[in-house]
Amino acid sequence: MNTKAKWTIFLWTFFVMLSALLLSSCGYHYKCGTTFGSASCTSSGSGLGTTGSASGNTAFAYNIVSSGTVNGISLSGGTNPTLQNISGFTAQTVPSGDQSAEIVVVPKKFVYAVFPLTQLLFGWSINSTSGNLTPVSGSPYTISSAGGMIVNTTGVNFNSIAVSPAGNVLYIASAGFGEIDAYQIGPAGALTQVSGAPFSTGAFGPLNLSFDGLGKYLYATAGPEGLGQQVAAYSIGSSGALTVVPGSPFAFNMWQMQGDPSGQFMIGISGRSFALNGLVDDKSLYVFSIQQTGTNAGALTQVSGSPFLTVSAPINLAVQPVASNGNFVYTFSVSSPVEGYQLDTTSGALTALTTSPFGNLGAAPWGQFDQGGANLFILGSTGTSSSLGVLSAASGTGNLTEPTSVLSIGATTYFAVTDAP
Repeated sequence: MNTKAKWTIFLWTFFVMLSALLLSSCGYHYKCGTTFGSASCTSSGSGLGTTGSASGNTAFAYNIVSSGTVNGISLSGGTNPTLQNISGFTAQTVPSGDQSAEIVVVPKKFVYAVFPLTQLLFGWSINSTSGNLTPVSGSPYTISSAGGMIVNTTGVNFNSIAVSPAGNVLYIASAGFGEIDAYQIGPAGALTQVSGAPFSTGAFGPLNLSFDGLGKYLYATAGPEGLGQQVAAYSIGSSGALTVVPGSPFAFNMWQMQGDPSGQFMIGISGRSFALNGLVDDKSLYVFSIQQTGTNAGALTQVSGSPFLTVSAPINLAVQPVASNGNFVYTFSVSSPVEGYQLDTTSGALTALTTSPFGNLGAAPWGQFDQGGANLFILGSTGTSSSLGVLSAASGTGNLTEPTSVLSIGATTYFAVTDAP
């Protein structure tokens, strides 16, 4: 039996059990205060970033709708911020019903969405004024490695595609094939496979991809949420080519990881959550220092005091991408408030914010910052409908407010956010 077949059987069994658990629970709901499933919240403050395009937009968000389109959403700044569907947006037609489809952005420039069932990858350029999308040359691309992406049947977010922080290379984790594919992103958004790609990962089946804050290293986790196995590390060459970091893979049971903007640390979660996957709650955040020099540059070592205790078992995390804002980390759980922590950039220690958990604000399992770091977008889904909201992160304190009403969007799990050009 080949690697892909083994992975498919194992994950299919795991996800069937997980789906049964989720169907018998409350599922994923966007929460306005303490009301579940609501699609409208009253505004509770301001603090949105005010930089943006000439049209007044602060950020754009794009989501894959399961019925077979890509939707566009705009966030305006000012004293009365608004989150709304982009007026006059041309919905982009894509394959429908692909629960494993994922979407990413090159900030202010391009949007890419991959559909494993059809092995197609779509690319669009972003109109700087309206946020509308226009297909890039060659789109859609036939990407055979997409056929090795693990089937997602539960609505649990994967990060199997990722764009380098510099915005010049797109990576695809193909766990079924035991490889990571890589494509250079041209000035107009066209994709060209990196020389030497796809890069073999051997027996290691990469699921989630992440970068250190400086884009020097790519990290991949293996194993389903809550049942992670190892973390593999790769140095990134000037062309986007990957080279294994000596000592990789490392024996850390991580599901998701993100780098802090200094490039010194990686923050991770195991994803073990009784409410999500029936496993014993892991109420922890893990912090790893990144070796900066020497033959093992890129290697991970858990910092003193790690893991750091959280209130609820996190299934998703977001690291504020701009160091000057205060080095904050936020976690998301099933039906629990968002939590916030400050990272000590010398020791790697995490300290809970005095205002955390944020029980008076909207809460959802999935969160993602825009690149400016002021706006934290959160997504909740019941399986048949979804809601997108925005939390505003105060520079210096990390305190969160909710300055605008949430927006009901088509049933979706994956979304991507970019600052407005």
